[in-house]
Amino acid sequence: MIDPSLTTPFLVASAVPVDAPHRSGTLEAARALLASQPALTEHSVYAAAVTGNAPLVRQWLQHDPTLATTHGGPHHWDPLTWCCFSRWLRDEPSRHAEFVEVARVLLEAGAPANTGFMDHTHGETPQRESALYGAAGVAFCAPLTALLLAHGADPNDEEVPYHAAEQYAHDVVAALLAAPVPLTRDSLATMLLRAADWHDDTGVALLLQHGVLPDHPGRWPHSPFVQAVRRDNEARIVERMLEAGADPQRRFGEVTALELAAWHGRTDLLQRFAERGVPLPDEGLAAVAVDVTLGDAHAARARLSRDTMVREAFLDRTAAFACRAAGNGMLAPLGVLLQWLPTVDARWAEGDGYWDIAPHSTPLHVAAWRAQHAVVRLLIEAGADVHTRDGRGRTPLQRAVAACVDSYWTDRRQPESVRALLEAGASAEGIALPTGYDAIDALLARRTSRTG
Repeated sequence: MIDPSLTTPFLVASAVPVDAPHRSGTLEAARALLASQPALTEHSVYAAAVTGNAPLVRQWLQHDPTLATTHGGPHHWDPLTWCCFSRWLRDEPSRHAEFVEVARVLLEAGAPANTGFMDHTHGETPQRESALYGAAGVAFCAPLTALLLAHGADPNDEEVPYHAAEQYAHDVVAALLAAPVPLTRDSLATMLLRAADWHDDTGVALLLQHGVLPDHPGRWPHSPFVQAVRRDNEARIVERMLEAGADPQRRFGEVTALELAAWHGRTDLLQRFAERGVPLPDEGLAAVAVDVTLGDAHAARARLSRDTMVREAFLDRTAAFACRAAGNGMLAPLGVLLQWLPTVDARWAEGDGYWDIAPHSTPLHVAAWRAQHAVVRLLIEAGADVHTRDGRGRTPLQRAVAACVDSYWTDRRQPESVRALLEAGASAEGIALPTGYDAIDALLARRTSRTG
């Protein structure tokens, strides 16, 4: 006997959240309810669909074929929407084949591939969430994505291209690129831009091989190529886009990729642009940024001495400039900027939310967090304060430890920055052991034993 009071909570717990990010939450509540009432999956076609039970879905449709298109349950979704926005589908990839079979049964019974629901949590304008988005951009299930596309699902909404390029789901991207309903130029631009957001070299290569244009902005204010530079992508990703025809001098609003590269201290990118014959700015503020990034202190000083307005504008940007260069591990621009900064601990007022760099961070905070070990040593040698805190109260040592245990840039997870900061007298206060990184735990333990 099913407790009817549990059916609604079970469906809600089994679906992705509709009032929070769809990737948030766990199956803990759904599993607990199912453990207490195993028959909950049998209560309705919606419960069968959301839990990936194809035999039960068939039984319900044999009893009433109209259920394939009937909306119900607490969210008033049809069964295919319950299937594609299932938290079980999202969190148990080993069961993807079961959900593909549920979707196949429903589609063959007449369920529309372009079904979905209206999300009213995004302000005054409701946003449509398609079943394809659930499959491709929430669960990242390539077989389910391909099945929906084969039945005519349209990938050209705002959600599918934006989210499907996340999480390095290259099989999902490949399925979308092969869709019978082709992706538009704007959708492709969104996917390439998002691949740049994720620093996804393989994804970028896959999209460029398909013919996606790196200079086409689509519905965005700038191009995927500009985004790759804005997000400090690795030089090989930028190089791929250059080979695909990207123009470093093409202006989007007030910005070009070339100027961004200069202000981010990307010596490596400016050198590549120059090798390709791209003219570098030779006047104004952009030319000063280029000189600094190429490490030419003499040329920068000469330009600044000739133009008071340019000099003032440059000095206003030195803190952010130094922090961006520090985050990119670029020693040449930092060597020049240290001559102009009012202090080596100059504060980046805004910070950068994309990189989780708090307002009022110093170059040392940024270098420690982004695991730029040579820059950390340079800044310490230049007298940087190893005890200072950023706008969220975090020390450079705390950021260096976090970089090794809680960052995406796993290829740079080494204890060098932690060692350098401890040797410079940094306090380990606020860092709990174990951190999850044995070499760092050993360094911190020795520091604690000496000061304890």
